[in-house]
Amino acid sequence: MAASSIRTVTLAAGEKQGPVVLCVPGAMCPPEVFGGMARRLGCRVLGLAWLEGDGPHDIASVSMRVAGLAAQFPRVVLIGHSIGVPIVALAAQRCLSSNAAALQGIVLSNSGANTKGHGDIDAVIDRVLNAWGAEFWDDFIERCIGTPVPEPLLETFRGYPAALDPRHVAAAIKSQKDIDLLPMLPLLSAVPVAVVHGRMDPARSLAHAQELAAHIPGSSLHVLDTGHSSAAEQPDRFADIVRALIGPR
Repeated sequence: MAASSIRTVTLAAGEKQGPVVLCVPGAMCPPEVFGGMARRLGCRVLGLAWLEGDGPHDIASVSMRVAGLAAQFPRVVLIGHSIGVPIVALAAQRCLSSNAAALQGIVLSNSGANTKGHGDIDAVIDRVLNAWGAEFWDDFIERCIGTPVPEPLLETFRGYPAALDPRHVAAAIKSQKDIDLLPMLPLLSAVPVAVVHGRMDPARSLAHAQELAAHIPGSSLHVLDTGHSSAAEQPDRFADIVRALIGPR
């Protein structure tokens, strides 16, 4: 069966001459998690609703579709949040090895190279499959957002999981257990890379972010006063990081 395409959400129209920024949110997070950042950036920004559709939804398969989407644009920046980080890292590796897309930069936010020290993944999968509903979604949002965000965005967070198939969510999370980015991270140094971490992130530690940055020569590490969704919680600071990465257009 052919893989399904990824629905894109235009978060900002931006300047035609600038790069296109493709944003990959974490599992169960709406593409709008990047909306505030996008409106401040000045580029065309697309959020990827990668957990929707028929799939497959394992990280390797999604990363191939993201790389294919990136190849449609003359210049592109990839941003990954949470489980979106391994998706973006693998997509970037494919872009760099094939020269199919002119990759200008990568932002890896609120994640790590693997699932070591990331809590009980199997317990999360069990809740996704057996306790899917409002109570679980509320617990997820509380863990995902650590500082105040606009109420409309919070409502989007609350409503988004209802549009997803829990089997797809479980498949994505399960596939993350088998991925370790450490061996391939040095390859990403071919382009500018920024690693972003939330100081109050309950899901990932500063050590996870430091490990990512340490394995990508020349990358920069930015620690913001946020929880697990730095782009949503401090969109101004996050936009500044992306803008500095892209440089003059």
